[in-house]
Formats: sequence, structure tokens, C-alpha cells
Amino acid sequence: MISRLRLALLFTLSAAAPAETLDRIAVTVGKYVISEQDLLRDIRISAFLDGSLPEFGGAQKRKTADRLIDQYLVLQDAAETRAALPSAESTAALLEPLKARYANEADYLAALAKARISDGGLRAHLLAGLRMLRYTSVRFRPQMQISEEGLRAYYEALMEQNPNAPAQSFEENRGQVEKLLTDQQTMQSLDDWVKMMRSELRIVYREAVFQ
Repeated sequence: MISRLRLALLFTLSAAAPAETLDRIAVTVGKYVISEQDLLRDIRISAFLDGSLPEFGGAQKRKTADRLIDQYLVLQDAAETRAALPSAESTAALLEPLKARYANEADYLAALAKARISDGGLRAHLLAGLRMLRYTSVRFRPQMQISEEGLRAYYEALMEQNPNAPAQSFEENRGQVEKLLTDQQTMQSLDDWVKMMRSELRIVYREAVFQ
């Protein structure tokens, strides 16, 4: 039998333990689970990449959760279709400009530690984003069919939105205009697909996490 003194000591130690050790479920997407720590980690890494301070309010957590849900849906589809995706080694090129902010490797690692993230976590974040971008391009871009009339209408709309832009003809900017419109329509196709996938799954937000 545990003595009263020992029981009191256990309660004291339990109360002193960091609350963050208890990881709560934030969202379930079917059987897939996104934890609160997943949200906090992603917020910290995103802030580190932006060179800003992380915000952990409910609205930011919700925004992060939505992004992670979309990312899961896209990468799950990529896995099911056995799509060729960038390897882990691909993150090296993405890390170069980040590491260039620091005088040496030790300073880089110290900055990671201060931000409470790891090199492995940062690489995983970059790799997931790169894979999502690549698969989105492979999955949706080939479906884009843009007419000459559509290109010209888009160019004219851009000119109306930017009246102070240097005057250049449609022909001079055709390649750039086509890329912009294709990118826009690709992202719209992605958004439509994600909405459809979300409607077919049971997605549950644990509201206590987002208070």
C-alpha cells in the first residue's frame, strides 16, 4: 500500500510535470490523426522559415490544421497512385538559403534549438511541401486547357488591376501570362478536388484544442 507521504509526493511531481507532455488529438481525418503537437510543431517551423514569431492562438491552430488536412489528402492520393515524388535528398537545395542566414552549422543548430524545432523536423516539413507541390503539378496541370481568348482576357484583367505597370504588349508577355493563368487554374482544380475529398471523409475537429 502506498503511504500518504509517498502519495503526496507523487501528486506533487505530477503537478510539476510540463503540461505539454500530454499530447491531445486535434483532428481526425477518417482513421488518420493529427495531434496538437503536430500543429504546434508546424506553427514553429513555419514561423522559423518566415523569420517571425510563432502564434499559437486558436485561429492559427485551425488554419494550420486545415493545411495539414489538405496536405495529408494530397500525399495520400500520391501514395495510392504510386506517383514519383522528390526524395529526401531534395531538401538539401531548400536548406541552403536557410543555412546561409547563419555563420556556421553551430549557429544554425542553435537557432533551431531556440525555435524548439529539430533539423529532422524541418527537413520533413520541407519535403512534405515539395512533394505536395510536385504532385499537384503532375496531377492537375495536364488537365489545363487554355484558349487564346482566355489568355488575352486574363492579360487585360491583369493590366486593369495594375494600371501603373510598364506598357507591354500581350505578345511580349504571353509566356508569363500563360504560366500565371495555368498556375491559378491548377490551384483552383486542387481546391475543388480537396473539397470533394473532404466531403467524402469524416473529419472531426476537437474544439477544445482550438480554444
